[in-house]
Amino acid sequence: MDVGDYLLGSSALAIGLLPWIPASRRLVRRLVPDWTGPAAALGASLVGTTGVIVVAELLGLVGGFRRWPFAFVSAFGALLVARLGVAAPPSPQPPGRLRLPRSRGGWIMLGCVVVCVMTTTTTFAARDASVLQTGSLDTDSLHYHLTQAAEIVHTHSDLHLHHTASSDGSVFYPYDAELLDAVAMLGPHPDIATFGLNLLFGWLALLACWVIGARWSSGPTALAAGAAVLALPLVSQASTGPGLNDVPSMAFVLAGVACVAMAGAPRAGRPRNVWLAELAMAGLGLGLAAGTKLSALAIVVLVALAVVALASGDRARAAVALFVPAFLAGGFWYVRNWVSVGSPVPDTDLTVAGHGFHVVPYPEVKPYDFSVAHYLGNGSVLGDWFVPELRTVWTDLWPAVLVLFLGGVLLSVFAERLMLRRLLGIAVLGGLVAYLVTPTTALGASGHPLLFGTNTRYLFPVLVLAFVLVATSSVLRRYSVQLTVLFTTLMIVLLSLEDLPQTMRTWTGVAAAVALAAIVAWLLATRSEAALRPVRRVFVAALVLLCVVSGGALQRSYLDHRYAGHGRLQQLFAVVGGYQHQRIGVVGHGLEYPFYGPDFSNTVNYVGVEGRSHAFDLPMTCPDLLIALSRLHDDYVVVEPLEVEHTARVDGWIAALPGVRKLFGSTAGNVYQMPAVIPSNGCAPPT
Repeated sequence: MDVGDYLLGSSALAIGLLPWIPASRRLVRRLVPDWTGPAAALGASLVGTTGVIVVAELLGLVGGFRRWPFAFVSAFGALLVARLGVAAPPSPQPPGRLRLPRSRGGWIMLGCVVVCVMTTTTTFAARDASVLQTGSLDTDSLHYHLTQAAEIVHTHSDLHLHHTASSDGSVFYPYDAELLDAVAMLGPHPDIATFGLNLLFGWLALLACWVIGARWSSGPTALAAGAAVLALPLVSQASTGPGLNDVPSMAFVLAGVACVAMAGAPRAGRPRNVWLAELAMAGLGLGLAAGTKLSALAIVVLVALAVVALASGDRARAAVALFVPAFLAGGFWYVRNWVSVGSPVPDTDLTVAGHGFHVVPYPEVKPYDFSVAHYLGNGSVLGDWFVPELRTVWTDLWPAVLVLFLGGVLLSVFAERLMLRRLLGIAVLGGLVAYLVTPTTALGASGHPLLFGTNTRYLFPVLVLAFVLVATSSVLRRYSVQLTVLFTTLMIVLLSLEDLPQTMRTWTGVAAAVALAAIVAWLLATRSEAALRPVRRVFVAALVLLCVVSGGALQRSYLDHRYAGHGRLQQLFAVVGGYQHQRIGVVGHGLEYPFYGPDFSNTVNYVGVEGRSHAFDLPMTCPDLLIALSRLHDDYVVVEPLEVEHTARVDGWIAALPGVRKLFGSTAGNVYQMPAVIPSNGCAPPT
């Protein structure tokens, strides 16, 4: 490990990120002075996250996304934001004592909150701890999440459309979360600073749940409801690894709705400037959600339309207050797509009577591109595929999850007097319909939706909002204690039904013990608000010291274990990931991220050909392959995996080229060293 790189990278991240904490708090105090406590913290989180993303996007536009330019430009941007805000006013009264519950029900709900926060924290932290022992092995992260982040770091730009497979729409996805991963990669190389990001977003999701609940007198219940969704196996195990964006998308949707709840609609006599500022905060949250995951776009648009519809007399102002911050926070990727290929969402048909936006074709995926709605009337598929998959990704309690989900819709639409909550229920229903008709939600051969279970993650932003609507229902408010216990119990049972790896179980136990000891010490030592201040300072100082002292050792251990296992896939990553300053081509459904190397100095590209209407496909003939290889000038080509028929055919063409040398071969893939010049007559004559 390069100790100098570790220290310099850590310093650069500190310079670029830490100033946003006080800066965003100052701006929130000016824009929404009535927000205090959790609501103010939520607003500051949205402002700070948006600030970091905007700085990174602007630097990427001019090819300046590098370590020190980002650090200093980001710090300067935070300084400008701080100048726009105001300092905290002096408190007119001395700090009082903390208000602890007086009733038995209050203590029960406080205990549930502690259990939910602690359990979510330890589960997410344990996931990171297990990945530290191997390096990231999540297929989606290696295929495009972390790969897109590494490409931004390597090219110093966010304008380039980097293909990671043929006939694959992931190149056109929004990448706010991946841009934050890229910022973390500017720190200690290669990526240890990306660990913990999903834990932060998990905390943000719980904070947003609390704010929504507190606005409607159900804070603990709403937090427990959010924790229950975060405990689903598809979240706690499969969506919390470095690079994955499911938890951030849920957090941003919840944050946007929390700001909407704080603002209220219609304005109802409140000062217009304050109300519009609160809607602007909501716009940041909704924009970040749309800029993080394409599947969140439907619920984002529906929530925004609900607010505008209720803003009688202020609809134009409300639309501007929501749209401008939303565009700032999440619009970059849609504009990039529009300029590059003629549509903000190129894999969706946005045409009417032949007029509208351009559609990029995906001929290889088309035969498998089925939606859930396609199979709703097919009893055999429902029984043989959908139910078993739901058992796998939602456990045997999937009927309870589905009942709570539908209950949130029904209670909000038919039993609420507050029109805003009723429209939020309609938005959830619209989000469900959008999920059902979304292509690839039942991806697989006809009658065999292999990826239905995995792709239920598209439903997460809608699912968690429905749970929160149940928790905050005015009809059920008298049962808040029972509901809080119900959601907490559901969270615990969901986690107990999961088949967690032993490493995760061990680290979960260790983290739980530490967290419990810290909570007990806090309750014993801090009985007043004044006592919180020195405890907070000591905690921050201890955290910084822990990072400085243990960070180097953790980085060294991580680099020793990263892709050092005996599995064939890890062996492939170790071979190619050890190269530096090389050009590496990829064929197949590539898992490209490890190929960038420990310092992101390798140039990684997909060996494909441009088709009509901006399509991007594998070479269909050997001469087409030779043209592509001659254009790319790759030093090495990796073919992975070999199960797909045409990928295996391309592998045979490459292996037969004169001057090609095979360096590694297994079921994980083959690695070839390419000649300096690709022979134009390298294809065998047809027989």
